[in-house]
Amino acid sequence: MIDMQNSIITTIVLVALGLVGTSSVFTNAYAQTEPTKCQTGALIGYGGTIFGVANVCTNGYTINVDLATNYLPKEGWVFNAWLVDDSYEGSGYPLVMGKILDSGTLSFDEIQTNARTWTDIVVTQQPANSLSPLPSWSNSVAQTWLIPPFGQ
Repeated sequence: MIDMQNSIITTIVLVALGLVGTSSVFTNAYAQTEPTKCQTGALIGYGGTIFGVANVCTNGYTINVDLATNYLPKEGWVFNAWLVDDSYEGSGYPLVMGKILDSGTLSFDEIQTNARTWTDIVVTQQPANSLSPLPSWSNSVAQTWLIPPFGQ
């Protein structure tokens, strides 16, 4: 009797673990059903100065952004990078990807409902101690425009 109960419990545990493992596999498979398309563009600053470079890849559901620059923010400030929906037809808001590190790099990876909604990447310079989650557009230092499949 005890062996049969242990056998049933073991079977239930194995089935549960199998379901947990396969659910993440199905989620990842769903997020990767379309071919990945990448683009590399210059981050253009004031007067056409090349501020840095942005490499952006998406399959419609995942987005990967890698930025690099040789510039440093002024003392007490940081560079933040933003994904922007300039047409406000998708998300309707800018999404901060984070602070550009002191090494001049930023890497951003995310699974989204529609990663193609973004039209631009904008880099702003903001006070390091700012508590505002919003971009400081008047302190924009660079931008790159995303080509299709973005902006859809």
